[in-house]
Amino acid sequence: MSSRVPFELTDEYLRGQMEYWRQVRESGGFDLEGISVPQGTTGLMPYDCEREDVRYPDPVLVERYARFGLHRYNICHGTNLQFHHLKKFNVTMICQATYYITLAASDPATTSLVTLHLGVAEGCRDACSLNLTCFIAKLEDTPIEPCQLPDTEELVDDAQLPSWPSDFNDCQRFYQVKESELQDNGWIRLYLELALCTNDRELEDSDLSRLQIVKVAIEGIQGNEKLQAVAANVYIMFKGLAMASIGELGEHVVRKVIVRRAFNEPAGCMTLLGGYGLSIGEVAEERDTSRPNFIDLFKAGKFIPYRGPMTGPPLGGILGRKAIEAGLFRDYGQD
Repeated sequence: MSSRVPFELTDEYLRGQMEYWRQVRESGGFDLEGISVPQGTTGLMPYDCEREDVRYPDPVLVERYARFGLHRYNICHGTNLQFHHLKKFNVTMICQATYYITLAASDPATTSLVTLHLGVAEGCRDACSLNLTCFIAKLEDTPIEPCQLPDTEELVDDAQLPSWPSDFNDCQRFYQVKESELQDNGWIRLYLELALCTNDRELEDSDLSRLQIVKVAIEGIQGNEKLQAVAANVYIMFKGLAMASIGELGEHVVRKVIVRRAFNEPAGCMTLLGGYGLSIGEVAEERDTSRPNFIDLFKAGKFIPYRGPMTGPPLGGILGRKAIEAGLFRDYGQD
């Protein structure tokens, strides 16, 4: 039997593709309810975060992406909205993904909730483990303005990326953040968590809660106020991370993170470029920090599989077969 696809079917497939992406563009990538996905389309994957029965990948990282988008909104609009909860998000199914996030935020002045649309795109991580751009940050009912992502290759210039300074004594160059200022500038901890989570997506909230910021210095690149500079290099020393790919093991070890904040005013985009370790772009000996997979945890009695109805194979490929052989899905039987 010939596997050749009839021209009529191909033409119909292309029309379906064009119609799907037209509707996605009209929605801005946010509200996809009611938009049917043509068969064979690698479109946006939607997740409803308000449903208790919905699990989505990298929940800790996605929440930090949302907080980053909210941070960009507050800077651009001079507001102090606080993260409340994720409502939903749609994500492209590629390695360097783009997230279209719908977020509920609270206004401390009125205690009322507002809904925001946030667009966050992952960039190439060849030079930096953290390469993140927020290209949309707006209230839900605000029209979407056309936006072109900046060329992050122009931002990631190895010759300009800073190394860790020998000291921070130059007051004209560095502003050393006081401990009392850390609480009012939660974005510093957010940058730290983003740098770590993009380097290790298996980190959990419990891991991040143990982090302690030891010292922060800010080098203003654009703007007179170093603490609130639009573009800046942020040097963070911290401890509390037990497992690390660089340096000694143990929560007592003081580690370093550098994050560069850049703002592209014509495009309206905020970009974070960062490195976890000795300095951005510096090559260091790394170790494997992979954690036991769920099959190993199950065999050790530390993982209880979901016992709901099984409508199809739990996983594909070798890992799926090993999971069944290990007994994770005892109720699953092949026809």
